[in-house]
Amino acid sequence: MSEWIETEIGRVPSDWELTTLGAICSVLTDGAHFSPKETKTNYYMASVKDMRYNHFDFADCKTISKGDFSNLVENNCSPIYGDILISKDGANCLDLIFVYKQSQKIVLLSSIAIARLKKGYDPDFYRYFLLSPDIQSTMRNNYVSGSAIPRVVLKDFKNVPVPILELNYQKSIASILSSLDDKIDLLHRQNATLEKMAETLFRQWFVEEAKKDWDSKSLSSIADFLNGLACQKFPPKNDFGKLPVLKIKELSSGITENSDWATTEVKPEYIVKNGDVIFAWSASLMVKIWDGQDCILNQHLFKVTSDDYPKWFYFLWCKHHLDEFIGKAASHATTMGHIKRGDLDEALVLVPSEDELKEMTLIFQPILDKFISNNNQIRTLTDLRDTLLPKLMSGEVRVETNKNE
Repeated sequence: MSEWIETEIGRVPSDWELTTLGAICSVLTDGAHFSPKETKTNYYMASVKDMRYNHFDFADCKTISKGDFSNLVENNCSPIYGDILISKDGANCLDLIFVYKQSQKIVLLSSIAIARLKKGYDPDFYRYFLLSPDIQSTMRNNYVSGSAIPRVVLKDFKNVPVPILELNYQKSIASILSSLDDKIDLLHRQNATLEKMAETLFRQWFVEEAKKDWDSKSLSSIADFLNGLACQKFPPKNDFGKLPVLKIKELSSGITENSDWATTEVKPEYIVKNGDVIFAWSASLMVKIWDGQDCILNQHLFKVTSDDYPKWFYFLWCKHHLDEFIGKAASHATTMGHIKRGDLDEALVLVPSEDELKEMTLIFQPILDKFISNNNQIRTLTDLRDTLLPKLMSGEVRVETNKNE
């Protein structure tokens, strides 16, 4: 093992040379500093809100005119295949970094930085490097400004320290981490298919082929909707008896080092476990099966449970009424849209006979079990990736390379 030296990115092998991100980029820029008028077209303008862990989600992406799009492409606001994209403004500042590999041509807003590397530098390696804990800490401590809206000024990215390593070594490290991400992505896509399958069956049985003799009940009567705690009133008492707080942000993006913590000295029902159904009833309304670690339920979230009906039943009925709830939340909106308990009372549910429900459960339960099993595999692979990442990026774990590649 090489001797070690202390650097601004932590301890690294003495044979590693450091440079800056600006020095290895042929282009280092950001997206447009203005947002053209939205027009219904196929020309997408993406912002941080459209970013996910390793891709853009175009479902709610803004579209603009062909003319505005062409002008922004000419002004280098459009990424090309292999560019590293970095969220540099807002609540997700520096959280989202990925290499653009989608076929869709898009333009970006200025909240996203574009780093185009010179020949000899592997974008996948440097993407993972920028996500590693030591470099994240360096960037956050030295370059992030703003308290209400965190941001990194574009010119500061030029100063971010990065290592210069032999190209085959970069590719070997990126290959290890990418193989884990590929498995994680496959499981996510399987779950999307499973969820779509369940929703299609649900619609067929409960909307298109619903029976007239089925009971009609309120959503609030088939399940319990437990509202979360004001977790700031339950701070940790020590480093052992504490859990992260599940807020709307965590429900969307998972627990991070920036998540709040609360004491475990709360009633057991407020502890959320993997597989629980969580309903965000304020701001960004959504219904999800929680796929993360144990945490404490915060206010503005319901934990949905039932002693009388199976999980698939109340989960899919919540999903069925979600668009309706989103519409009602918008009508209630003053500063932040939300739904009320009365909206749960008014949402109708069709309840089949006990025997029919049992037969349906034989179909739905395996789908839900596979969904939760995939989530558990995703968490295991994610933990492995996140454990390996800092060790590979600091040289603590070395990899073999094929010199003939």
